[in-house]
Amino acid sequence: MPQRGHPSQKGLWSLPGLLMAHEPQPEADGLLDLSFLTEEEQETIAKVLKRDAHLRQLEEGRVSKLRTSLADPGQLKILTGDWFQEARFQRHHHTHLGSDLVRASIRRKKGSRGDQAQGSDGEAEAAGKETEEALELRLPMDEAPQERFSEAEASDHEEEPQAQEAPGPGGVQAFAAEEADPELEPPSRGEEEPQPPPAQTQEVSEILENGEEAPGPDLSLDRVLSSSSSTLSSSQMSLSGEAEAGAVQVRGSLYFALRYEPGAAQLRVHVIQCQGLAAARRRRSDPYVKSKLLPDKQSKRKTSVKKRNLNPVFNETLWYSVPQAELRGRVLSLSVWHRENLGRNIFLGEVEVPLDTWDWDSEPTWLPLQPRVPPSPEDLPSRGLLSLSLKYVPAGSEGAGLPPSGELHFWVKEAQDLVPLRPRSLDTYIQCLVLPDDSQASRQRTRVVRRSLSPTFNHTMVYDGFGPADLHQACAELSLWDHGPLASRQLGGTRLSLGTGSSYGLQVPWMDSTPEERQMWQTLLERPCEWVHGLLPLRTNLAPRT
Repeated sequence: MPQRGHPSQKGLWSLPGLLMAHEPQPEADGLLDLSFLTEEEQETIAKVLKRDAHLRQLEEGRVSKLRTSLADPGQLKILTGDWFQEARFQRHHHTHLGSDLVRASIRRKKGSRGDQAQGSDGEAEAAGKETEEALELRLPMDEAPQERFSEAEASDHEEEPQAQEAPGPGGVQAFAAEEADPELEPPSRGEEEPQPPPAQTQEVSEILENGEEAPGPDLSLDRVLSSSSSTLSSSQMSLSGEAEAGAVQVRGSLYFALRYEPGAAQLRVHVIQCQGLAAARRRRSDPYVKSKLLPDKQSKRKTSVKKRNLNPVFNETLWYSVPQAELRGRVLSLSVWHRENLGRNIFLGEVEVPLDTWDWDSEPTWLPLQPRVPPSPEDLPSRGLLSLSLKYVPAGSEGAGLPPSGELHFWVKEAQDLVPLRPRSLDTYIQCLVLPDDSQASRQRTRVVRRSLSPTFNHTMVYDGFGPADLHQACAELSLWDHGPLASRQLGGTRLSLGTGSSYGLQVPWMDSTPEERQMWQTLLERPCEWVHGLLPLRTNLAPRT
């Protein structure tokens, strides 16, 4: 007697016809090989499909009620989502859904491919059939063809590489050749293929020069399963999230070139090829290259995907519209990823190029891929420069007992070459306070200068009640803030003090001035009643005040 909630063996083989009666069958070339899934992975897929079936039933019930209660066809089309289905059918040539692809892949019988068992065909087919039956037994009988994974789930995954991204705010754009299928992309002619570095050699004899697998006569089903388990199963990585940098051993190198066009104000990144990439799943990878212009993590540009290739040749150009002055302080990140059909993609390595030290006259360069390093505030030492002047006026120095107490004057002139968090202009202001007094009443700020990466403030702030001895214990903090509609975000700042690490006998973390900042504060003490001018970096590594 079959278990509760599971179809019988007879019902199992009638299930495919029930699920796909009204949907076209996906092509065999587009199906997935799920024969190596573990029990936990099968359970996870079954739970996802069952949950999607339940959600779709609820949605169909909602739509059915709307059709009986609404008479306006236009309003009904919007509320039921029919407009989206029409747009989808016009954009995509196929009508099958992601859940249909998974079910069809589960039902697919294993063929005699190079990555399947070659020793005993009968045993391999039986093992594959057993795996398919075990997974399909977990599918409920009453499921209808499913929609794609929910939008909330898809947003947590690494995005699928696209041929061309829409320009973001600030005019940042990218260009890459549009493709329908990376496998069908013809190789470029008339160009000599760049040679890999001499140290790169082919290490596995079964892998062809173009990175594809060669069928091995001694490759058994047990070896496939054990290899998938020992290297962190790719299906597990795609369902649980993006693989960590250590999940796949990073190796190989990237061949690329950089060029800046002053007339068009464009940075052109020519991604040529990769060599000797790590295999993401069973001695193969489907790689693509993604670029970011740090610290702006939203400026992602991607090449096309080269399937089943450990030595892919891209020969594609990604470009950014960015002023040349902004290149200082920017870091170009080029990372290589393996694309997963389901779930998050797998990291294969990256290179980071500081643009302030890059030789723009250099030829295309080979750089070895590196493991991912967790980001830290030290990665970007500053977000620009702050031009300001200081003056200390001692008590009674102006005659007639004026001023009655020592005054500390700040003249905030301008900020230069600011680096935004995103590809847009900034709405910035400068906030000033003199520690150890960090109360809200002691804080002064400039006006907000909108939509500028080099804002001019020309603002003066005065603090009184300071004697010469107090200046040895005080620290002036000037910070740059990005003004937002709901909250402001600190971008960087500078701290002017003697940098002794203590104030009035107490150890404090905010006495962390750099040598350049200490020099300006020392000059202020030595030259009272005179303006001391400086151009200081807006540091991102300011120690917390408490």
